[in-house]
Amino acid sequence: MPKRTLLEVSHISSKGGSMRITIPKKIGSQLMLDSSDIVAFYEENGKIFIDKLR
Repeated sequence: MPKRTLLEVSHISSKGGSMRITIPKKIGSQLMLDSSDIVAFYEENGKIFIDKLR
């Protein structure tokens, strides 16, 4: 099994019926995210992945 490297941590908050997570700037930069981008969450073999859609 490949070794995992911790990149950043973030807190979860809630508003109404939703949970919110702030993407740390370091991670946003690595994913080349902008505040108007859309991200998707995928599940594969019990693991969750995030990817930029546009």
